[in-house]
Amino acid sequence: MTQRFAISVALDDYGHLTGSVPALEGCAATGRDMEEMLERLEEEVKLQLTDRGEIDGDIELVGYDIRVV
Repeated sequence: MTQRFAISVALDDYGHLTGSVPALEGCAATGRDMEEMLERLEEEVKLQLTDRGEIDGDIELVGYDIRVV
């Protein structure tokens, strides 16, 4: 079963991206580009779910909310 999580993405003045998963408190990651940020965010989601004992198969990050800060 694939677990799906909506994410929010912020772009700062320096072009760095910060992604977060609102459904998982404190779950965030940064990257120089979208690919790097998504890889790091997926790792963070897996770590949090594993720590909680809630990991169940694959995860998918969906529904980007992109904003400039």
